[in-house]
Amino acid sequence: MAEIEVRGLTKTFGAVTAVRDVSFTAPAGQVTGFLGPNGSGKTTTLRVALGLIRPTAGQALIGGVPYRHLAQPRRRVGALLEATGFHPGRRARDHLAVLAASCCLPGRRVDEVLDLVGLGSSANRRVRGFSLGMRQRLGLAAALLGDPPVLLLDEPANGLDPAGIAWLRGLLRSLAGEAAPSWSPATCSARSPRWRTTW
Repeated sequence: MAEIEVRGLTKTFGAVTAVRDVSFTAPAGQVTGFLGPNGSGKTTTLRVALGLIRPTAGQALIGGVPYRHLAQPRRRVGALLEATGFHPGRRARDHLAVLAASCCLPGRRVDEVLDLVGLGSSANRRVRGFSLGMRQRLGLAAALLGDPPVLLLDEPANGLDPAGIAWLRGLLRSLAGEAAPSWSPATCSARSPRWRTTW
């Protein structure tokens, strides 16, 4: 397992400061959640952690190194930022098979993660027929493909019904090895999101 560490992170887009001097540690083996209103920098922070955008100042480390320096990143970090990166005409199994092949992951892993997220019976359905909750589950399956010790999930319960949210809580607890919810304080600026270990 690897902890996520953000140190003095600031990100500006022109005159807009999306994240201002944020520092926190998300410990290994725990589920840590971001809390904050829309526009408070949650997604921006995750994008910096995944190397999708460069910070203006500070850094984000996963297991002590920036994401771009990770060997076999899909086996180290799974990510779900938006459940929108699917070709609508592709079947769920085929979408994951392409991702698995691109990372030299065994084909059997595709069916394992489909079953894990409750989409085993929908594996041959085309994504265009999926509800938002089913797309969210497919995105989570993609994040889990490499069996990574770190997951970065942006609004993972989006589109899930109450039973799906309960399922997600149980899944994340089991993946983190937690038997019960735990809470941990973290620091942030007043404008930025707050972090807590939850579920």
